[in-house]
Amino acid sequence: MDLLLVFAGLDHVDWSQFRHAYGSAEALPALLRDLASPVEETAAEAEQELWDSIVHQGTVYTATAPAVPFLVRLVTEGVRRSALVGMLGVIAGSVDEHDLPVPGAARDAVAAQLGLLLPLLADDDREVRRTTAWTVAQCRSAAGLDARAALWARWAAESDPMVRADVLTACVLLNPDAAEELCSAVLAGNEPAPVQVAALLATADCGLPWNTDVTARVTTLVPLERHGFGALWEREPLQALTKALHARGEVDTAIDVVGSALGRAAALRLQGSEHAQAAITEARWAAESLARRSRTAPARLLPELLPLLDDPATAADVIPLLQTWCQPAPEAVPALLAIAQDNSELADEALAALVCLGAPEASGLLARHLSERPRALEAAYRLATGETRTPSHIHTPGEDRTPLPYDPELLDAIRVRLAAEPSPERRSVFAGGLAATNEPVYLSGLLAAWGGSARAALPELLAALPRHPLPVSRVLATVADPQADVHVIEALRAQAGQGPLATRQAAASALHSLTGDADALISVLSELLARRGNSLDHAVTAAAALREAARPLLPLLHALLAEPAQSRETVPAIRAALGAATLVWEMTGDEQAVLPVIQEGLAWASPVWGQATVRRAAEVACLLGPAAEPLVPDLLTLLDDPELSPALVLVLTSVYPEADTPAGLARTALADCVLAATRPGLYARSASALLEVFVALGPTAFTAAQLDLIRNLADGDRRVVGAGLQDRIILDDERFRAEAREVLRTLTAGVPLSSS
Repeated sequence: MDLLLVFAGLDHVDWSQFRHAYGSAEALPALLRDLASPVEETAAEAEQELWDSIVHQGTVYTATAPAVPFLVRLVTEGVRRSALVGMLGVIAGSVDEHDLPVPGAARDAVAAQLGLLLPLLADDDREVRRTTAWTVAQCRSAAGLDARAALWARWAAESDPMVRADVLTACVLLNPDAAEELCSAVLAGNEPAPVQVAALLATADCGLPWNTDVTARVTTLVPLERHGFGALWEREPLQALTKALHARGEVDTAIDVVGSALGRAAALRLQGSEHAQAAITEARWAAESLARRSRTAPARLLPELLPLLDDPATAADVIPLLQTWCQPAPEAVPALLAIAQDNSELADEALAALVCLGAPEASGLLARHLSERPRALEAAYRLATGETRTPSHIHTPGEDRTPLPYDPELLDAIRVRLAAEPSPERRSVFAGGLAATNEPVYLSGLLAAWGGSARAALPELLAALPRHPLPVSRVLATVADPQADVHVIEALRAQAGQGPLATRQAAASALHSLTGDADALISVLSELLARRGNSLDHAVTAAAALREAARPLLPLLHALLAEPAQSRETVPAIRAALGAATLVWEMTGDEQAVLPVIQEGLAWASPVWGQATVRRAAEVACLLGPAAEPLVPDLLTLLDDPELSPALVLVLTSVYPEADTPAGLARTALADCVLAATRPGLYARSASALLEVFVALGPTAFTAAQLDLIRNLADGDRRVVGAGLQDRIILDDERFRAEAREVLRTLTAGVPLSSS
């Protein structure tokens, strides 16, 4: 190994002017030299440090490109070839560039060295060949004609199925125009299964014709993952196929592919195939992924999934979907009942599914097995609190998700659990999971949903108040009768006067709800506001709930607003100030006190993580109406940002409620700004905010073409809500779709919005 040649010029680079993930790159020459160390431990540590620094979690830095030539020279000298070529591929494929003076500089640095890497496509080591093909593909358009030619030559010569699959994928990525001819030849020929899988993926990705014969080919290869498509490409084949088909608008085809895969998986199970479980798991994941994108997929795929409930080995793949798909499944109830009543590990999940499906037997089963069914209790709690409940105005197929009705047997079981002293096992996350650890919260939530019907549990609740003050205080506020249960009021008053501020606040809040007496809560909130600690934001939120009763807090709120902007450099601090501004405005109408803080919030647009703060500032500005006009210049500078435009347009409509051209902009133009933010993958709150702006703009703001875009939000197959907790995405999107339909009716026919 000629190390002099490898490291020629290394010390002539001024590494101090470059940065990586941890700061100055001055130590990079030593790391690069350590890669060539004969001591394996030294070389391995150097490799790991390079991953952590110059390509940290896929991000490239100013130090990354200068290191590339030395990495390539090390590879050509035989040093850690597969690993370093893989690192070069990650560098070339990175789309997360940190402070690079020229976009794409890191990729260009790798592409410039391809002449030294291309010979590795013919290396004796199959892993080196695979990694090289992948790395060349990551250079995309920067790779050049020589790279294309080298890949085609490798395609003609390669015999190893796995390498051949990787080379095909690389060929298609660098030359999409040749994809149809190449993929058609593979699927019409007798290529090994890994190559066929690669051709199927390329067919979907490149928008090539897809017919029933191609779907049938997918079915025969299920499970696709067993053919080892390769971890470097970082995708599960069946999911990737259906995602690509759905993205190009072939919804029916995507659903048919998953349905066929589920049918194939069931057939393999009946045949006793060793690949049956892998096929079921793969098809189930593809079904779940597609259901989070397609509104029509759950109803069409459910019949293919239900037969898998009959086998305990496969039921675990189906039960979670029944809980989250918002799809009525009465056919599943008998099988779920059988599972829920046995002692298997699935019993808890099966009962949780029965709760979500609204099965009448769920209450009795939960009562009889309450201590053993924490997941089912959690599901009942989430329904009771509305976290997973379908609102009554949403017209989804089948019955709405509703909380468990009051049940005397279940009430008795809850009382027993509340009275039990918690064991270490019940409190341990590892022993019982979060569902078991949060049992007091879930039990209290169920009782709160029943209100006065659960009054018989007051003795157990009062006994549990010292152990679980936060959830029990909240439930006492809904269960107790303020006239008849004076002892409850006294217990809450005592709890509000001692102990940690958080528990005092919970008791004081319950006391206010029961009696209307806000004195104890004002006292606690005064302490929290004066402390200016981490809980300041929450204290302001609690004060806002008091509305006019919070007037004694005004001096503290004014003092908070008067603090210098430098004291509000964290998100909780600026959010607390914005909350205080809301209260001060509502109680005093003093725009001079609140406008500077709102302006501070709008200034958080620069960092990406500050956009939520800008939206919160815009919410406060909306409350001011015309009094927020001094903020308009700040709003207009941010209007082109699709992440922020809905919130900002809403402010403009509140500042100029009657104007055809708010701030000189036609309402149709403002509608265009908002529609630019309507893309799949939004969080539920962001999606609902769009609808609020549509209503504020009014029917005359929209052209027929714009209304068609809104109609697609309401009735298109592609889900709009696509971010958030995975088990809530479908429910949140169903809620959004119902809201969008109501808004569309309002915009097109003047139908007033439902109060719900």
